Amino acid sequence: MKLPVLYTLASLLMAAPAVAHEVENGPNGGRVVEAGDHHVEMLAKSSTIEVFLTDKDGKALAPAGYKGLAILSTGGKSQRIELTPASDRLSGAAPGALPARPQGVVRITTPAGKTVQGKF
Repeated sequence: MKLPVLYTLASLLMAAPAVAHEVENGPNGGRVVEAGDHHVEMLAKSSTIEVFLTDKDGKALAPAGYKGLAILSTGGKSQRIELTPASDRLSGAAPGALPARPQGVVRITTPAGKTVQGKF
């Protein structure tokens, strides 16, 4: 009887390092999470989502060639917001106002075609 409990505990401990690390404030004032070899910083301003990308060392990445999709839960409904390169970030517009700290997932496709995601 103790063996199943031990297996469950061991699997939970092994999964712990896979949990995304979130930093409260990134360099642009948004929340930052890990997404594969990238860090993703997300800000919501009214109905606009801005996503800033950095590498694992914190160096800013130019958004050219990147694509993104934010899947956010607002008011009990799921919103899919396409993110496209804009200056030094990826940006997208929601059909309505967003909360200051939306919950959801940001999926990024790199220029090489690799897809990573960060959970907010």
